[in-house]
Amino acid sequence: MFDKTFEFCAVGLAHVSPDGSFIHVNKKLCEFLGYEPHVLKSMTFQELTVSDYLNTDLSNLQQLLAGSIDSYSMEKQYIRNGGAAVWGKLTVSLVRDSRGNPDFFISVVEDIDEKKRLESELFQVEALFSKIVDAFSSRTFIWVASPDFKKLHYLNDGYHTIFGRSDYELYAKPLAFINHVHEEDKIKVMSVFNQRPLKTWELQYRIYDVNGKVRYLHDRGNLIFDAKEKQALILGTADDITKEKEQQQALEVAISELAYLSKTDPLTGLINRREIFEQLSKEIERMKREQHVSTLVYIDLNDFKQINDNYGHAAGDQALKIFAEKMQNKLRDSDRMGRIGGDEFVVLLYGTRANEVERFFARIDNLSFVLHIDDHLSVPIRYTAGWKEWNERLSTVQKWLDAADHVMYSIKGESKQRNHISE
Repeated sequence: MFDKTFEFCAVGLAHVSPDGSFIHVNKKLCEFLGYEPHVLKSMTFQELTVSDYLNTDLSNLQQLLAGSIDSYSMEKQYIRNGGAAVWGKLTVSLVRDSRGNPDFFISVVEDIDEKKRLESELFQVEALFSKIVDAFSSRTFIWVASPDFKKLHYLNDGYHTIFGRSDYELYAKPLAFINHVHEEDKIKVMSVFNQRPLKTWELQYRIYDVNGKVRYLHDRGNLIFDAKEKQALILGTADDITKEKEQQQALEVAISELAYLSKTDPLTGLINRREIFEQLSKEIERMKREQHVSTLVYIDLNDFKQINDNYGHAAGDQALKIFAEKMQNKLRDSDRMGRIGGDEFVVLLYGTRANEVERFFARIDNLSFVLHIDDHLSVPIRYTAGWKEWNERLSTVQKWLDAADHVMYSIKGESKQRNHISE
């Protein structure tokens, strides 16, 4: 029975003489080392031990022989038949004869080659993961904590890099970073971390770094469960997206400015021809729906060419700006004024009938449109205005503009001074 136990044991077994030669070997040890039993018994363990581990093994044997220890265990590499190195866990004890002299060693060899290979691969993966995490530390804050947030298991350099603060404050209190969240975002952040049971999250918020600068974070959290589906860990990652946010805000401002410029006359600041057509088109649609009318005024400056010819184009530009500003100041918020081109302007008097326009221009008569060339010379800015109340026959913007323009030029042909005509 003892022979069968030795031979068919699930781990490698051997009796080894004090000089290191094999006396008895079992089947499992032969399979592990790749030798037939008679070949293995002609060899010594010294021959089969990778040199890096031999001195440690021999030192342990000396302690056994001296009686300093009763047994020892160590992980070592053996040289398998063919030259490959394989890992084994060796446990050795010493049997003495009746006189107390060393008789033989009992060696138990467990095949741990696959285990050590997996450990090596895991170590490489962990080392790679560590390098990856370190590479992201400049912009990503990564942490692992217990489900109750009482213990922080891991924290990368991202916290110090982004927040500029000591890691110690999070190891002392894992949720201490909330103290640095922007006051307008703090309630939103706390509501996520205070919920029970905790759920996965994704949110953006602002924080103050150690210098008081506002930074934007994109924060995500995942729950890690054990084999029994019990929540074991919490993994949090927060990316510093400050640069992206600043670029996005700059882009939004640029788009807003571009949209404004696309609608605005750069000289006077009034809406331009394109925007005039857009707004008049919307007004026509509104009037069709609501049976409500507005009046369009077409204005042309008189003798504008003479201002340019006599005083230069800079003076002409100034005249346009003065006229636009003073006229605009007399309009209601609901009214619209635009520069159609050159020295021509249009004014939409919202909800105003043609017979009411006279009263509007009566107020305008009190304005003084004057261009001051220098301290001794002032040039009056005169204009001609004609207007047209909308009706269903004016089915397009162009027809409405043409109708008001026709009235204006009819007046302009009759007199060089401004006149008022309503239809």
